[in-house]
Amino acid sequence: MAGQMSGGVAVIDGASFVLPYDHELVRGLAGRGQAVSLFASRTRYNQNFLDALRGVPRVQVHERAVSGTVAPRWRGVLAYAALWAEVWRRRREFDVINLQFSVLWPLELLLGWLLRSRFVLTVHNAVPHDHGGQQHAPTRWLAGLARRLVFVSHATRADFLKRYGQHFAARSSVVPHGLLPLAPGLPAVPYAAGAGPQALVFWSSVRPYKGVELFVELARSPMWRERGLPLEVHGAWAPELHGLRDELRSLGVQVRDGFLDEAALRELLARPVLFVLPYREASQSGALYTLLHHGCVFVCSDVGDLGDFLRDNDLPELLLRERTVDAMLACLQAAQQQPLAVNRKLQAAQHRLQWSTLLALPDAQGAYGPAAQAHPQ
Repeated sequence: MAGQMSGGVAVIDGASFVLPYDHELVRGLAGRGQAVSLFASRTRYNQNFLDALRGVPRVQVHERAVSGTVAPRWRGVLAYAALWAEVWRRRREFDVINLQFSVLWPLELLLGWLLRSRFVLTVHNAVPHDHGGQQHAPTRWLAGLARRLVFVSHATRADFLKRYGQHFAARSSVVPHGLLPLAPGLPAVPYAAGAGPQALVFWSSVRPYKGVELFVELARSPMWRERGLPLEVHGAWAPELHGLRDELRSLGVQVRDGFLDEAALRELLARPVLFVLPYREASQSGALYTLLHHGCVFVCSDVGDLGDFLRDNDLPELLLRERTVDAMLACLQAAQQQPLAVNRKLQAAQHRLQWSTLLALPDAQGAYGPAAQAHPQ
């Protein structure tokens, strides 16, 4: 195949924070001719994405019990160290050693320094979601060691360079986030005109930065009750938001608190509803790329990659410019009045964000191809 990459790649997501993303990335790289080893954790959730990679040509899976969903912290630390020990033992097989998410930064700094000629850091967020500072020191240190930084959106790259400095730009690549199916191997669902939306739905884990308090304003609004839709929130709630959860229930919002299994998610995403991602801050959202894969229509607040996505795909009418009842009603009206145009543009975006397309981009070649220099380590 013309343009194939060669050389081994180690992908490390020690606590399996982004297994659906890992699955698509690993399959995509293997499909382009690379040998890929994924180092990850067993997990209570999304284990099917890890299992589905076993037996895929040119893919090896190495797993330990690192995630807090399957092991106490002390045991997870030991298991994570064992994963890195295996990476070190096999280091000469890899042209690229790609860390997806930091789990134990002192260990990662040591191994990143020792393996710096092939160390590649993927940046999903410029700072952790629960970090209030302008910079996150371990992220800055790891970025300083990496020969290449991979950003999953232009918004993430811009935020990172603003926080940490433009000197990182020369070592950066943007490999856009691709489609994420609910389960391994599910084909993309074509966009098709149908019945108008029957509910306004939030689906994802519920965290403070995701802006779900908008549903309180909608539920209390006579104008929304007169012209809007029933309201639903599906996903596991952070403990500090249980008061908000209970308030929404008291206002008549359908709230489903908990992790939704595959069957429940497939049923939800097949319904004729309008999804909303009212985030107050975010680099990007995996939920958006799952909704896109499954042919769902969605409204996004104007933050990070969410706003960029709608502008880049000529869908400003679905941009929630303020988290207010009036702004939400304007988005709802646009979705109801222009369903064919909206579906056509979302269908084009779905086609453009196939992983095979994204990994053929020059930035992906630069990030996951072998380094120009030799590897003395």
